[in-house]
Amino acid sequence: MLSDMAGIDKAAIVFSIAITAIGAGFAFVGDSVVVSPDPTTSALPAMERESAPDAETSTPTDQAAGTDKKAKYDSVNPLKTGYKRAVSSQDPGVGHKGHQLAVLLDPSDKVYSGTLTYDATEPIQLITLHGPLADGNDKGQTIWTPDGKTKFALTLVDPKNAKGKWEFAGNALAVHTFNAAPFTVDYKIDYTKQAMSETVMTGTVMSVQDPGIGHESHQLAMLLEPSDDTYSGILSYSASENIQLISLRGPVGADERPARTWTSDGETIFELTFVDPKNKMGSWKFEGNALAVHTMFPDQFAVSYSVSATTAADKTVEDKNETHIKEAYKQESADAMTHTVEMPAGTSVPGCEETNECYLPPSLTVSAGDTIKWVNVDTAAHTVTSGSPSDGPSDMFDSSLVMGNASYSFTFEKAGTYDYFCMIHPWMLGSVTVS
Repeated sequence: MLSDMAGIDKAAIVFSIAITAIGAGFAFVGDSVVVSPDPTTSALPAMERESAPDAETSTPTDQAAGTDKKAKYDSVNPLKTGYKRAVSSQDPGVGHKGHQLAVLLDPSDKVYSGTLTYDATEPIQLITLHGPLADGNDKGQTIWTPDGKTKFALTLVDPKNAKGKWEFAGNALAVHTFNAAPFTVDYKIDYTKQAMSETVMTGTVMSVQDPGIGHESHQLAMLLEPSDDTYSGILSYSASENIQLISLRGPVGADERPARTWTSDGETIFELTFVDPKNKMGSWKFEGNALAVHTMFPDQFAVSYSVSATTAADKTVEDKNETHIKEAYKQESADAMTHTVEMPAGTSVPGCEETNECYLPPSLTVSAGDTIKWVNVDTAAHTVTSGSPSDGPSDMFDSSLVMGNASYSFTFEKAGTYDYFCMIHPWMLGSVTVS
């Protein structure tokens, strides 16, 4: 590891938890986010908080109206099994009092990772925090701070939707809007909370010159160093500039010919997975023998991150390769096939729905046991999610975010017709008929 988050003051962690207990708010100043405590918010768990009245303008009548509104909403919208309900509070951050915030997982010195499923009354932004940062680790990434001294790196993702799923990692989890009116969010979180280890960590790294042959003018920050073990997990990040995401698999065998490779000596060769989300904040579900972030520029960058990964012995990679060979043979047989559906370039803006070309082909008939592989040839990330924009996900299959040049596969075992859509771009619709 090139750098880790060392010397974190335990008192700062306790302080940050106390800040969340009394409410926290974000105020954007340039690329920074400033947070200040709200003395008007009660110290209840996040899921039980009502919207906090404005200390200067709120009246008992306003508070009663808010309570009546919530009671009416609860009576009309029963909570689904397994979900919790949070009502946002007025965001008390400097310059940000017209915004709303609901904390779902309070700041911790451990790393949360998992999947958030949400259904809000309006489009929301998704937030994780990383830290507190050690002294000197504020290097241009987006920062959250309650006092100017205790600082967290902030990952803010705006999916521009009110309903969806998000795979995340971080030391805290919240949802947020830039609007003044309170919002309600029903949610469930399938997550783990783990202590720091060699594969579970929060850190800040400064990049170095990429040691790969042909990459001498690039910068690289290694998060999980090359290992015989295979890492699998979730990364959430906040960088000082747009970065690319990298995983390495290998070293590859002499008879392997991967499309993309990386090597520092010309002899030990890794297969390279290279994803360019064109952002400096986000999350990525990854797998490989190493994990890194990268730019194609010679100037050094900083990245703060939380990563939660598990490992499997190198034999697992061999087993997977054997499985891939068996699958390839299976796909060539008459009993099962793999079909390809593309997510075309330009589908991140409306228009493709007018010609029914948001997925190509938009509808497909396959046999039970066949696999469909969705390939994203767009530069924007998309999802392949069973269900519909009006009814929401059906939970049969969900790709999570599929970045540009990446793919997602699903094998259909049962006959039926299955609609699907993109949760980020809900005008993207497709269907599969299984006979």
